Amino acid sequence: MKYDVVVVGAGPAGSTAAKHLAEKGIKVLLLDKSKFPRAKPCGGGLPMHVWKRFPYVKDMIESYSYGAYSFSPSLKYRVVFKKDEPIVGMVLREKFDSRLVKLAIDNGANFIDGKTVEDIKISKDEAKLVLDDKQELNAELVIAADGVWSTIANKVGLIPREGRRIGFCMFQEYDVGEEIIDRFFGNDKTCSIHLKFQDMMGYGWLFPKKQHLNIGVGKISSDDEMSKSKINLSHVYKEYIKNLKKVKMIPDDLKVGRCKGGALHISPLKKTYSNRVLICGDAAGFINPLSGEGIYYAMSSGKIAAGIIIESLEKGDTSETFLSSYQTKWMNDFGKDIYEFLGLSGYKGNVEYLVKLASKHDKIADILLGILHGGLSVRDCKLELMIRFLIADFKDRFACSITS
Repeated sequence: MKYDVVVVGAGPAGSTAAKHLAEKGIKVLLLDKSKFPRAKPCGGGLPMHVWKRFPYVKDMIESYSYGAYSFSPSLKYRVVFKKDEPIVGMVLREKFDSRLVKLAIDNGANFIDGKTVEDIKISKDEAKLVLDDKQELNAELVIAADGVWSTIANKVGLIPREGRRIGFCMFQEYDVGEEIIDRFFGNDKTCSIHLKFQDMMGYGWLFPKKQHLNIGVGKISSDDEMSKSKINLSHVYKEYIKNLKKVKMIPDDLKVGRCKGGALHISPLKKTYSNRVLICGDAAGFINPLSGEGIYYAMSSGKIAAGIIIESLEKGDTSETFLSSYQTKWMNDFGKDIYEFLGLSGYKGNVEYLVKLASKHDKIADILLGILHGGLSVRDCKLELMIRFLIADFKDRFACSITS
């Protein structure tokens, strides 16, 4: 079975790549280890820049949030984000991913689910994939979009042996009905983020959707930190639910039930290409380490990879040297912002105080919202944000000295 391209992993990265390849008449196979439809560990929030870059996803969005709260660790302070236009689009990942796969199929991609890739062999003439049933697939090129524990990236030697920063989350999506959503969240469907809940290096989230509540907690760690960590994520999640009930943000009778978990790379791989192979989405570590959002980077990397591969096939050059331009393109497109976020994620200062300052200054809140929903580049407004925080800090300290 010979294809021009085999895309391994049918999440947003893989499906987007397959769609764009198939549109150009490329013989492409989209392959996934799970049977579809399948659930995916995710909050299901799409920032505004997702549907601006990929307008067709607007038909897949179930509801919109027009506001958000960001709470300090003590819950004493909160930053209020409110807009007349949507700031987050909410999806159910099971439905969203299935519709992206269907879009790829409708454009001419082949799709096989329930098949796991166990090995990849790169030769002078082709890439050969070996499946769990010992079936072999041959292709000119392979796109690896097979998630955080990517078999492809590991087999071609692109996964570091140690020092990885991994994010772990635990969440549940509760079908509570539209009446409950309307009663607790109103027309704005305001979502909430609780920073460093229970002193965890991460946050808790509460995302209302059309008739579902997505509630989760996530933490950021390195391999070494994970081995030393004493934080029990299951315990933190239960405490988070208790806290949300205590402050009347969710119904008292909501039962925790069986939660789902997931993991994500918190920083990009140093190298995302090899002979005949490109790495996309979660497999490449494309995620915002502050918000945990990765769908925008997944779909963007899939589209960029498809463009590079189309050029590769046209020129008959599948070498590592030619494919290296993929790294340059994603870096210039969104990678520099990811690295800016990565630097900020290592902040170990007083988050409580920063939230306090932001809660009192609307312009700071506006800039932060613009960065998080994708309307502003963190690189372009980092300096202004730092200056405004410094001014706010001076005013706060000056006011405190007067009152004391």
